[in-house]
Amino acid sequence: MDISINHSYDNGIGKKEMEVENKSFSSLENALRILGLFSVEEPDYSPKEIANRLSIAESTAHRLLSTLRKEGFIAKDNINNRYRLGISIRALESVLVKDLELYNVSTSILHSLSKKMNEAVSLCILYDNQTLYVNTVDSDHSVFDGLTYVGKSHPILSTSAGKVLISSKSKQEIEEIISKGGTCINADRLQYDLTKLLHIQEKGYAISYNDFSSGITSIAVPVKNKSGGIIAAFELIGSEQRIPTSSIHIYVKILKEAAIELEKSLHKKNE
Repeated sequence: MDISINHSYDNGIGKKEMEVENKSFSSLENALRILGLFSVEEPDYSPKEIANRLSIAESTAHRLLSTLRKEGFIAKDNINNRYRLGISIRALESVLVKDLELYNVSTSILHSLSKKMNEAVSLCILYDNQTLYVNTVDSDHSVFDGLTYVGKSHPILSTSAGKVLISSKSKQEIEEIISKGGTCINADRLQYDLTKLLHIQEKGYAISYNDFSSGITSIAVPVKNKSGGIIAAFELIGSEQRIPTSSIHIYVKILKEAAIELEKSLHKKNE
């Protein structure tokens, strides 16, 4: 059974947005917030768009963009007066990815998984109260471009990986994660989700149907540290036509074997 989330907000404004509007930020914080706006879906912005998104004066946006541009973190298209990430931030990104242990250790395992199952597979972590994709390998016949890539994030309960990542947490922690992630749900909905998460913890895997978009099925299993805490999740994503219910147990078995392999590799590196 799928967990659907109510993404409606009071007065059309999410909790995160209301908190931002009521908070005062320093110049450094606003500069970092500007950098955090850019994504694959929205690779460039005008100063006015940035000002509106961050609730700051357009003059402030211009000033901060000028500073970031001078340091190479932002680049400007002089033809349409729009800004995008610059060379400096991209260089930092490559350093970060290379230094990210989970990324490095999981790459070969993900390629092996994708080859075995002929589906897109990813490694996810809980970051900023959302599901963050830190490594991903597409299948040869993947038709879901843009759903998962390194750096992509989704609301925590909209992915099977997200459900796995919070399945062992306390009721208070789960409620806080959901709330800070910008999703408002009532008490009945929360209780329903908590029950489903308990079942996921007991089974050791999660399945989601049509969460990303219609016709998509995803399966996830946890990756744990030596103490048994969940630190990441492997997630498979594919068409519901290619992942029949009768084959779920096969995919789960393969994913769990990969999780054990990754856990052993991480343990060896940390010895």
